[in-house]
Amino acid sequence: MRYALILLLLLLATSAAGANLDFTLHKLDSGRPGPTILVVGGVQGDEPGGFSAAALLISHYRITSGAVWVVPNLNFLSIIRCSRGVYGDMNRKFADLDPGDPEYAAVQNIKHIITDPRVDAVLHLHDGWGFYSPTTVSDWQCPQRWGQSVIIDQDTLDAKRFGNLGELAATAAAAANEHLYDPIHAYHVKNTHTRELENENRQGDVQDPDVFRPRQPEAGLRRRGQQELAPGHAHLLPPARHRILSPLLRRDLRADL
Repeated sequence: MRYALILLLLLLATSAAGANLDFTLHKLDSGRPGPTILVVGGVQGDEPGGFSAAALLISHYRITSGAVWVVPNLNFLSIIRCSRGVYGDMNRKFADLDPGDPEYAAVQNIKHIITDPRVDAVLHLHDGWGFYSPTTVSDWQCPQRWGQSVIIDQDTLDAKRFGNLGELAATAAAAANEHLYDPIHAYHVKNTHTRELENENRQGDVQDPDVFRPRQPEAGLRRRGQQELAPGHAHLLPPARHRILSPLLRRDLRADL
């Protein structure tokens, strides 16, 4: 029932925006000074935690400073069909993509939004799988899992704002952990160290799970403080199958992280 209600919210948002299956951009502006945060959900249609959290931002929260831009339904056709990707995994199409790909226009459009100079940070919401833990507790609670984690791919980033990814992720995880129903839902910071791996494997084809990021020369997408929030996980960004905005989702939402 909850999934059906979230899907209805997404359908209504799309209908209002033009009655097609292109993704929608909702700009929630407080009218007060502050940073602009871009929240993206739905890159993979079989991860309802990501697009549900993004949709709830639009329908249930008020911005009190700065602005929050929300794309709740990036891969809307795949969401409708509950598919990882009707035309393949869109989350693997941000480096190189044939212009003939059916999702080429959508990928280019979201890239333009990500690199908009007004955007200070990007939160990419997903569903997780299992429970991430820095130590192995069980097969479902171990370093190889992604759920209940705030994911970063490097500790710091050369950016004007929000370059201190490690500190921000730790703050978000600590805030979420103040409101747990069950200790197993505790958030942890997961640093994939992808930038370091890329530097070590310049000639290789390094894949970083669940992060839309181009390889060079399109470094513009990495300019801002990009993280994934996981209820599953979030790249900044809960139990399994979430990447949650918990530390951010408050009735009076502030965009100043």
